[in-house]
Amino acid sequence: MAITTTDIVKEYGAYYIDAGQNKKRILTMLSQGREIVNYATPVKTDDTIFRLANATFRTLVQPFQKTFTQKGGVDIVPKEIRQYRFKIDDEFMPDELYATWLGFLTASNVNRKDWPFVKWLIEVYYKNQIDQDMELNEYYKGIYAAPQAGVAGADGTGMNGIQKLLKDGVEADKIKSIDIGKLDASTIFDQVESFTDKISEVYQGIKMNVFMSRKWFKKYMQDKRAQGFYQKTSDKEITSGIDFTPLDVVPLACMVGTDDIFCTPKPNFIHVSPATMTKNNFKLEEAKRAVAVMGDWSEGLGFGIDEIVWTNIQKTGSASA
Repeated sequence: MAITTTDIVKEYGAYYIDAGQNKKRILTMLSQGREIVNYATPVKTDDTIFRLANATFRTLVQPFQKTFTQKGGVDIVPKEIRQYRFKIDDEFMPDELYATWLGFLTASNVNRKDWPFVKWLIEVYYKNQIDQDMELNEYYKGIYAAPQAGVAGADGTGMNGIQKLLKDGVEADKIKSIDIGKLDASTIFDQVESFTDKISEVYQGIKMNVFMSRKWFKKYMQDKRAQGFYQKTSDKEITSGIDFTPLDVVPLACMVGTDDIFCTPKPNFIHVSPATMTKNNFKLEEAKRAVAVMGDWSEGLGFGIDEIVWTNIQKTGSASA
């Protein structure tokens, strides 16, 4: 990591004067925290691949007769959710801050890896950026690509995200694809209701979230207002719930830029992570005045049963794809 202080030096000078400056004066833009995993069911395991099985039961009931007539059966097939391994590797020269306005983040009586600047980076940069990278690049839009030796991996290549799983499931005729046409701001309210109407009836009475981007969530609420369900944003009765169902429309930052919708019961939406490893365990090393920051962790997202996932994503080549 390059520490760029060119403009600071140009504006404030190539020297440090204690004028009461502190970390509160270093302002940063808002970062996106993790959202989608909060709606998933957490599973802690150190298994690289979390193995499940899907059981399908055949009907049993038949009219009575004295003769034994066997009927019934259980079909069991494997299902797995993979954990992907992630890491951060960064290195920098904190001495570049010495003769600048940022000199208060340096120190002279401790190792460089213990300088206030390093602690500030961990709290303000690394932890927040990891959350943002995972939410915006990996959890939904990620498409896994094997690392190239000696080359830092590109954004969004650390795992197969939910969008990839949805598309693959639709192509395999496992995840249920519901055609509601291209989303339109003037009809989105009716389109979402139509989407939920086509969910299997046995699941229409189960509380579920209907996920979409923040853009389409806002358009959904605006269309709901346009149809007279409420008049202003201060009305207490405003709800994102879908009438006559226990379903709620939920916006997700990770779905930004997409026209996707998906829905599944929370127990079926699974976030797998190790019981013994976390993303916020950083290893610091100091060598030749440089400080290296490293961290690694594993996690994965997936569905327990594909057949109880519904999406508006269409098969490749279909009319609404």
